[in-house]
Amino acid sequence: MNKSTFFTGQPIFAQLLRFIPRDMIRRISAEHNADRYCKRFNTYEHLVTMLYAVFNHCNSLREVTTGMLAAEQRVNHLGVRYHPRRSTISDANQRRQADVFGSIYYKLYQRYSGFLSDSRKKSIASRLYIFDSTTISLFQEILRTSGQNPVGKRKGGIKVHTLIRSDLDIPCMICYSAAAANDSSFLKEVHLPKGSILVFDRGYADYIKLNSFSASGVTWITRRRSRSAYDVLEELDNPHKEKGVIADKRIRLGHRGCNRV
Repeated sequence: MNKSTFFTGQPIFAQLLRFIPRDMIRRISAEHNADRYCKRFNTYEHLVTMLYAVFNHCNSLREVTTGMLAAEQRVNHLGVRYHPRRSTISDANQRRQADVFGSIYYKLYQRYSGFLSDSRKKSIASRLYIFDSTTISLFQEILRTSGQNPVGKRKGGIKVHTLIRSDLDIPCMICYSAAAANDSSFLKEVHLPKGSILVFDRGYADYIKLNSFSASGVTWITRRRSRSAYDVLEELDNPHKEKGVIADKRIRLGHRGCNRV
């Protein structure tokens, strides 16, 4: 193990920030005009503040500002020039577009993705992708509700659609929508190289996109929907029967009442 003392004596949060080049943040901020008309609290300081909130499990702006105020003598080491107020953070959250932070995430992912895998050898895990969604609850006045009405106050929310490569354990694609939005529309945003294996829930039922996956050499795995229908085109050999594979067939899949795709 490398016994470098580069990080000796530095707080863990400061060590994490060392992996985020400030010149990269300035470049991405300029591309998005994120600091236009901004005299204080630039994109980098905004990013550090949000990471601080996540790192310290803060649930409100009051907790963020109180915690940073307690460490005010040390925030200069994080690249933050002054202690941000609640109104400053709130205004920045409203004014600065989320796209700039998405670009920062993807740029960091490209920079460090080669070091994230547990194994440097190519394996099936490096070709396996998992696509799913989860809902963050919010009040109905902010976003429409999803699903059946729960007991008590009706809730709305944000739905997060996430694509994860199995051997990395971090998202390589993230999309947001209202919780009431249909999942299947976000399957169109997934673009994978030939030979990839994609696993997703049956909520992503876009047969045209599934057909394009098959045509481009991407293997996809999902559960059958109750309204799905299929025709068996060919019976294939099943060398994995002892491993629990019931059958191997080539089919034409669609849903009842419509042409198969």
